[in-house]
Amino acid sequence: MAFSEILIWLSICIAVGSIGAKFVPVYWDHRTAISIVEDLAQSPETSQLESDALQTMIERRFKLNNLHDFIKENRFELESGSDRSVVRLQYEVRGDLAVNIDYVIAFDDSIRLDD
Repeated sequence: MAFSEILIWLSICIAVGSIGAKFVPVYWDHRTAISIVEDLAQSPETSQLESDALQTMIERRFKLNNLHDFIKENRFELESGSDRSVVRLQYEVRGDLAVNIDYVIAFDDSIRLDD
């Protein structure tokens, strides 16, 4: 294998690694938030809680899992109706990928809490 081929493969690996280092934590945090809300949906005590108590419980679980940005940036919304509650995770994550290349990752998930 020639030196130029090694250099090409090395630069490809570095590019993929740097993209992964930017994107993986964003998706990991989103998956954690979804998991927290789905666990609440399975919990029997969720149906008896009022809207404010449910909001506090979600925020506490987000803080425990180091998802402070979800609270600070209002990345989730609790929609309470007369017969059901829905948690909506709708937000965008923006960042710099390289010098003048930016990325936007958009999420929009709704999870029904009581059936």
